Amino acid sequence: MLETLQIEIIRGNRKLFGDLSLELKPGTLLLVTGSNGSGKTSLLRALCGLLAPASGEIRWQGENIRMLREEYWKNLLYIGHNNALKGELTTSEN
Repeated sequence: MLETLQIEIIRGNRKLFGDLSLELKPGTLLLVTGSNGSGKTSLLRALCGLLAPASGEIRWQGENIRMLREEYWKNLLYIGHNNALKGELTTSEN
């Protein structure tokens, strides 16, 4: 199970959202919608452990994902809208 406990996300000097708590049980889908700049990508990055929330906690199976690190990431797949591949590098280098 993945859950957030009152997380707050700040980018630069701007608070995108705060006091967000949710619980996703296995097999649950999450649809994130909102206007441009509302924090959708920041939320997904935080859920993946790529961005730390300004406050609150993100847990996976009851444990804080910041403490689990590699164990959490082994069970995760994140595909962002930019693939981060560099055309000047070989396949192996990428």
